[in-house]
Amino acid sequence: SSERIDLITASGDLTHYGSEADLAQMLETLDCMGAPVNYVLGNCDPKEFRRGLGSHGVCLEEGLGGLGPLSIAGAGGSTPTPFGTPFEVDEVELVASLRRNSSRSADGPIMFLVHNPPAGQLVDRTSFGRHVGSRMLSELIASASPLVVQCGHIHEAAGVETIGSSTVFNPGPAMRGRYALVRIDGKNVGVSLRSV
Repeated sequence: SSERIDLITASGDLTHYGSEADLAQMLETLDCMGAPVNYVLGNCDPKEFRRGLGSHGVCLEEGLGGLGPLSIAGAGGSTPTPFGTPFEVDEVELVASLRRNSSRSADGPIMFLVHNPPAGQLVDRTSFGRHVGSRMLSELIASASPLVVQCGHIHEAAGVETIGSSTVFNPGPAMRGRYALVRIDGKNVGVSLRSV
């Protein structure tokens, strides 16, 4: 794409049950794109790397990221799955982590970067038609009104929807060439889902 990218955000599953070396390799690949990287871990990532890997991007599991006036609060992992993946948390912990991280933000606009989707219409729907998103996360989004929310986890649930006044999107899996371009102009958000 010929568009200027100011920031790269990744909503988890940067590895598939991978190691520190696998995570570092993926983050190095993102770093090569020439823009700062903010990320959270997914349920298939090793949760022991919640503090990040130092020189590779900014892991938002333990803090706040962002660009200019936009603050980004993150929370990784997923609510429990039938598969017993490495990084699973309950809804209470997921929402508490996001609240804790977002409480550090300035007065400007805020974005939530999460792996687990909120309960919604599109972004949490499995291929079997079942909605598996977090109701507590949806309630937090409705009350906190972040400008935009990026999630992942459900590979087949790429889409854009609204919860309260917040734009919520799941770009779909990068391993299948899926990504999103997000334009923020004041309080206006435009999300364009793309594939390579």
